[in-house]
Amino acid sequence: MHQVLITGATGFVGSALAANLLARGAKVTAVSRNDPDGVRTTEAILTAARGCGLDVSGAVKHHLRVLNINFADLEGELANAGLEEITEIWHVAAEMSYSAHKLGTSFDTNVGNSARLYETAARCAPRCRRFYYVSTAYVAGMAGGPVREELHARGRMVNTYQVTKWSTEQSLHLLYLRCGLPITVFRPTVVVGHRHTGWAHRNGFGFYMFQDAMIAIAAAGHREITVDLLPEARPDLVPIDQLCTDACALTLRRDTGDAFEVFHSSGGIQVRMEEIVRIWGQVAGIDARLGTPTTAMEQKFDRAVAPNRPFARTEWQFQRSRLDAAIDLEQPVQPLSRDELHALCRWYANESSTANEGNAARVAEAI
Repeated sequence: MHQVLITGATGFVGSALAANLLARGAKVTAVSRNDPDGVRTTEAILTAARGCGLDVSGAVKHHLRVLNINFADLEGELANAGLEEITEIWHVAAEMSYSAHKLGTSFDTNVGNSARLYETAARCAPRCRRFYYVSTAYVAGMAGGPVREELHARGRMVNTYQVTKWSTEQSLHLLYLRCGLPITVFRPTVVVGHRHTGWAHRNGFGFYMFQDAMIAIAAAGHREITVDLLPEARPDLVPIDQLCTDACALTLRRDTGDAFEVFHSSGGIQVRMEEIVRIWGQVAGIDARLGTPTTAMEQKFDRAVAPNRPFARTEWQFQRSRLDAAIDLEQPVQPLSRDELHALCRWYANESSTANEGNAARVAEAI
C-alpha cells in the first residue's frame, strides 16, 4: 500500500489530493500546523471529498493520520514522527503572497521549508521513492507562447510567488544532485473548480479574484463595467479533478520514472477572455465588457484585480506530453468548454454566498 505524506492538506489542492489518494486506497499522513487534534485538517479533507463526489469516511477513519508539526523544529519533529513506511511525499504547502514586502517570509517558507523537508525525507524516510513538489506553471515567466516541461534558466517575474517558486525548483534540483532522492516538479496552470460538481475553495484567489470583484460591483448597485483585458487571450484552466487525476496517476504508477522530472498539469486553452469576462458578469448580474476603464469605479476595480491582470492578458501553451507519457494517458485532456466554465462560475457565486460575502467585502474596500 502506498503511504503518502502530504503538506498543505487544508488548502484547495492539498485537501483534494489527500481525498483522492484516500479514495484510491492509499494511506495518507497529512502534515499540519496549529491543529493538535487534527479536526481542522480532517474536516478540510472530508469537505474536499464531498466536493469531488467521493466517499472517504471509512478511509479517513482507518487510513488518515494528521501530524501536527511546529515548523520551527521541522527536522526534529519529523525525525521522531515514524516516517519509515512513507513511500511518497507531496509537498503542496506554500506561501501564496504576491507582495514584494513579504519576499523574505515567502522565501523562508517556499524555498527554505521545501529544502528542509526534502533533506529530512532523504534522511528519515528510507522507503520514500519520490518527492513531489507542487510548483506553478508560471515560473516560465511572462513572455507567453510555448512552454516546455523543463527547468527554466530565466524569465521575467512579476510577483513574489513566481520568484520563490522558481527559486525552489532550482534549490531542489541542487539538493537532488547532492542527496539523490528522486524529485518530480509538478506544475499546475490556473486551478479552477471541479468539472462536474463545480466545487472549489472559496478564497477569492487566482481566477476567482475577478469573480469576487464582479460580485462586489453588483452588490454596490452597479450594473455594468468595462474591464482592461485582451479579447483573444485564452487562459489555461485546469479543473481540480484533472489535477488530482494527474497527481494520483503519477503517485500510483509502477514505473518509477526519471530521477528528476518536470511535468505540467495543464487543462488546455479554449475559451477566449472576451467570453470569460462576459461569463463573470452574467453570473454576478452585471453587463461586463472589454475596453478601457474610464469611470472611478472601473479604475478602482482595475486596481483591485491588478495582481492577476498580467496573467489574464497573456497566453501560454503549456506542453504536457511528458506527463501524458508518464501516466500512459491515451486520450488528450479536453479543455473546459464555455458551458462548463459558466457552470463553475455559477456554482462559485451561488453555493458559496456566505464565504463570498467576506471576500467581496474585502474587494469592495478596494473598489
